Amino acid sequence: MLVEASKLINSSIEPTVLFSTIVTLAKERLGVERGTLFFVDEAKQEIWARIPMEGDVSEIRLPMGKGIAGTVAATGETIVVDDAWADPRFDSSVDRRSGFRTRSILCVPIRNRAGRIVGVLQLLNKREGGFGESDLEFLELVSGHVAIGMENATLHLSLLEKDRMQRELALGKEIQKRLLPEPPRGIPGTEIAATSVACFEVSGDSYDFLELPSGDLGLAIADVSGKGVAAALVMSSLQAALRVAAPLDESPVRLTARLDKLIHELAGGRKYVTFFFGCYTPATGRFRYVNAGHNPPLMLRDGQVTPLGSTGVPVGLLPNAAWKEAEVVLAPGASIVFYTDGLTEATSPDDEEFGMERLSALATSLAGRAASEVTAGILAGVTAFEAGSRPADDKTLVVLRRDA
Repeated sequence: MLVEASKLINSSIEPTVLFSTIVTLAKERLGVERGTLFFVDEAKQEIWARIPMEGDVSEIRLPMGKGIAGTVAATGETIVVDDAWADPRFDSSVDRRSGFRTRSILCVPIRNRAGRIVGVLQLLNKREGGFGESDLEFLELVSGHVAIGMENATLHLSLLEKDRMQRELALGKEIQKRLLPEPPRGIPGTEIAATSVACFEVSGDSYDFLELPSGDLGLAIADVSGKGVAAALVMSSLQAALRVAAPLDESPVRLTARLDKLIHELAGGRKYVTFFFGCYTPATGRFRYVNAGHNPPLMLRDGQVTPLGSTGVPVGLLPNAAWKEAEVVLAPGASIVFYTDGLTEATSPDDEEFGMERLSALATSLAGRAASEVTAGILAGVTAFEAGSRPADDKTLVVLRRDA
């Protein structure tokens, strides 16, 4: 009988099938009317079960320590109740709704080999007599097999959830990639290239190009503190707000203040964004900008490197922050390299950072080339420096070049 029981219990790793198999086995061997198998969710401090209802399967969850099954899960003690309605722990509302009458209850913990409680089996209404020692003995004998089946089912659910999350992240990566625009083409005397490489599936980096009502080009690059999904969500909100607000007011200072308010409200002070926004006039090379705590872009001209330093703190970092506008002129043949700290903080196998000095030297060596060649060359140089080391941050790079 035990051999057959173990075969049945381990015949499937699908939780719904496992529920049905174990309950059916208990009903046949112990002669009970109904049964429920609860899984223990330690993270949520709950027990849960899947119950067939009207051709479908419904999941129920109960707090640990509540009701008879919850008490067994919390204490690990077997409970036998001869008169359910007289026991204060019994929740009679289910009987009232369903019309079923619970008379007696046998509720036992299911322990794995390490002695940890992984589930609770609750059986209702022994058809002949009351629950006795032989019932407990049988359940004790099969509980090890039940525990193995439940742990296999839990692992199966975890793998399914992991697979679902990976599919969701892959979709998020695809959507986020589409949100990054292609560099604008056809701007007289101007060449732009951009690339972004995520450290994980989704990125907290962003860049954008906006055609402003005055005819200027709005150029933005940003980096949310942290990485992963939370950073990506904040960045998506920032990018959406930027596209709405920038055409309404071309002042980099006022635009930054609006975005600062948004990030404060959105992240509650738990996230901030280093942000750079500039307004470029192609005909003259005039470039007005605000650098809100972002890595200083590098303006390259005649072998000289001029950093466009910070003009204020990152957005979302401090209440009542203020920013200043700065201005440079991009001379013919000059270019500006915008980047995020994933480039300067890239590390070699010896844990040495790439750093600003190497980036400046590499950018200078590529000055005068096409914008696309500069982005490719810088990214290749950083990748070679990493020499196979796992990247620790997102890498984003934008190059704006004014033709000679």
